[in-house]
Amino acid sequence: MYLTNDYPMTDNLWPDELKILIVDDEQDILNLIRLSLEPAGFRIIRTTKPEEGLNLALQEKPDLLVLDIMMPQIDGFELLRRIRRHPKLQQIPVIVVSARASSADQLRMLKLSHSEADHIDAFIGKPFHPAALLKTVKSVLVSHKEYLFEKNKRFDQSWETPSILH
Repeated sequence: MYLTNDYPMTDNLWPDELKILIVDDEQDILNLIRLSLEPAGFRIIRTTKPEEGLNLALQEKPDLLVLDIMMPQIDGFELLRRIRRHPKLQQIPVIVVSARASSADQLRMLKLSHSEADHIDAFIGKPFHPAALLKTVKSVLVSHKEYLFEKNKRFDQSWETPSILH
């Protein structure tokens, strides 16, 4: 299948479901994001606890991470720093979803989108429309298609068994 950035946003891009980890301290937002993305074929993993988010990322190896910024104990910026500094997680695409949508916050998000150390792939302000979230998710995944294909290829190869019939 040949993919371009113009690929239709209503179709699923890969035959197997992709995993998306959502970390947001608001259960209602977790439910809204899940209900927005599951019908498109995504497998949603979610937590309201930022400290659990890092462990889930390591355990589940998601294809995309959706982070809130304003959370107790560990905020989204700190969680993002920890993910970007972990060798097994640093390439995961990240979308930030936050109620912090002032011009100063948007400027900070823009700087993060251009930063190599704490890079984010997209920012969506709350409240958001579910269709806009889905379009952003698919757009970010298309822009990371080489990473995702390579990641899934490595996973497929780990399931191959050597032939003993030679």
